[in-house]
Amino acid sequence: MTAPVSEATPPRVAFDRPTWIRLLVLCAAVLFEGMSLSGISIQLADIQRDLELPADRLQLVASAFLATYAGFLPAGGRFADRWGRRRMFRTGVAVFGAGSLAAALAQESLLLVVARAVQGLGAAATAPAAVALIVTAFPEGAARNRALGVFSAMGAAGFSLGVVLGGLLTAGTGWRGGFLLYVPLSLLVLVLARRLPADSGHAAPGERTGWAQPALLVAGLITTVYAVGRVGSGSLPAVAAVAAAGVSALVVFAIVQSRSRRPLLPPGLATDRRMLAASLGLGGGFAAVTGAMFLVATALQDERGWSALDTGLGFLPQGLAVAALSTAAAGLANGRPPARPLLAGLAVLALGQLLYVTAPTGAYLTGLLPAALLVGAGIALAYPAAALLASAAATARDQGAASGLLTTCQQAGSALGVAAVTALESSAAGSGLWGCFGCALVTCAGCALLLRRGGPKV
Repeated sequence: MTAPVSEATPPRVAFDRPTWIRLLVLCAAVLFEGMSLSGISIQLADIQRDLELPADRLQLVASAFLATYAGFLPAGGRFADRWGRRRMFRTGVAVFGAGSLAAALAQESLLLVVARAVQGLGAAATAPAAVALIVTAFPEGAARNRALGVFSAMGAAGFSLGVVLGGLLTAGTGWRGGFLLYVPLSLLVLVLARRLPADSGHAAPGERTGWAQPALLVAGLITTVYAVGRVGSGSLPAVAAVAAAGVSALVVFAIVQSRSRRPLLPPGLATDRRMLAASLGLGGGFAAVTGAMFLVATALQDERGWSALDTGLGFLPQGLAVAALSTAAAGLANGRPPARPLLAGLAVLALGQLLYVTAPTGAYLTGLLPAALLVGAGIALAYPAAALLASAAATARDQGAASGLLTTCQQAGSALGVAAVTALESSAAGSGLWGCFGCALVTCAGCALLLRRGGPKV
């Protein structure tokens, strides 16, 4: 007599060629994101020279993508569920490709900033749809874990690839080539995405999409970032007016969020100390890392005459360290409170930021190389620990929202980091990298206070 198959036993998934193709198509979302995040640091020096941008406008070119991505990301998963995940994925890829083409063709800074924001909107639509499609395509257990592991590894690979390809294309074809690269890649993904399973979404009849909350969040973030970046270079009344507009938009967002029947963030999630620690860790950590990369990459090209390719290769060890150590670092959290690897990772990251202070003027082997390796190791330790803390803070129903909030804080922190170092350099030349080191230290101390003993085990 044949034994009945237990309903609890998940079906086995064969990782054959069609399955791998579908998975890699979905991974293109995080690959493009990683490439765009790192590649722009290498392109900025050429962009500044070509378009003759002041420092405050240059930082907005870098942060427009981050702020738009951060602001729309919490809504991306909800829209994918309503409209259909494959449709949302393909729409996001198309929008990202269109933004990339517009950035490559931009002849003045405002158009380039808008194009970067369109790229961010496309990424915010694509990433949560890709994760949802992976989760629904692979049963819970080893198959899903393997698929999500590949997805995460592609992010690290994209970061490493972005600095090299960004440097190679910028050196060979100018900064526009770095944006044009994404156009044929997006078209290829759109063609291959036809193989993904279709779903119709499940919007209730008469249910409105609700653009107000993400629009307010994006407007508040971009305006605040621009105001921070103008400190030291703009007049005080003008900076105060822009900052007031940004803060007002964020306050209105908070009010709408608190009164909405369908808030972007589940009530109580954002106030859980584990969620706060995870968000502070990634937000503050990436503010320091992105700000330092912005300053060091620009200084190496403008002051020391490095080519874009040399600069990209110089930063490559940072991405390689993240990729090489991420799996082992994630294993450290098994059977241990995730607070420990989070704090250890932030401490290592802070040490790397201290070494970044000497990178623009020191020797590569004693300055930039060890700094990049330490920062990469710190990210590899802190990132999975922060994800585990966020997961522990959320209910099963709110896991997607927790992941979205964590990524939002990471990207918003990166945008504010670039703006803050621009302001510091405008006020006192040479202070920006010290500010990044201070930000890393404060982040580590703040997380330690949030995760101090006496509460639930974290």
